Amino acid sequence: MNRFTLQTLLPGLQAKVLTGPEGVEITGCYISDLLSDVLAHAKPGGLWATVQTHRNVVSVASTQDIAAVLFVCGRKPEQAVIAEAAEAGLVLVTTPLTTYEVAGKLWEAGIR
Repeated sequence: MNRFTLQTLLPGLQAKVLTGPEGVEITGCYISDLLSDVLAHAKPGGLWATVQTHRNVVSVASTQDIAAVLFVCGRKPEQAVIAEAAEAGLVLVTTPLTTYEVAGKLWEAGIR
């Protein structure tokens, strides 16, 4: 299993950390906007890329032990969601890139 730190991925993703440590370890990724799909298939320790920004994202990510959530297309959750994620110890990141661009860059980086 390949392991990466979020900090090494941030420049290529043009990403900005909203909450949490940049040094968190990423062991894979899952890209989906359907919460039930993430609950069924996302692996612990992974990076989850989504356009969803509501508070249920924090609940799903915490339930699945997801290492970090990446909001694509310049999306950013409300401050209350960011605060809830910080309290839960969940890393939130945002990027202006599209989901398609993020998928390609993560693949090129060797994340599966």
